[in-house]
Amino acid sequence: MAAKKKNNTEPGYGELAAELDEILSGIEEGEVDIDDLSVKVERATELIKVCREKLNATQIRVQKVVATLEEEEDDDEEWEADDEDDSEGEDTDEESDDESEEDDEEI
Repeated sequence: MAAKKKNNTEPGYGELAAELDEILSGIEEGEVDIDDLSVKVERATELIKVCREKLNATQIRVQKVVATLEEEEDDDEEWEADDEDDSEGEDTDEESDDESEEDDEEI
């Protein structure tokens, strides 16, 4: 199944994470001017919040999908069990008929 592409201009998780990595690398390597440091840290904080929101939203969607699949699997198992019960009942009826025929022959 192909991933759906969003029509809006909201950046994806990968793009946000890449920007965050770039900011953090710049800070760690001392490439960020002290005058820009607070702006970069604020932007990094915003990026972290948005990434967390995206992760949480994705986790919720995945849990819903998994729950739906599990419900469908449970329903399938119930149907299979019902079918087995029905076929076992049919076998019992047939066996009873066979036994009745054998009893008739003995008489």
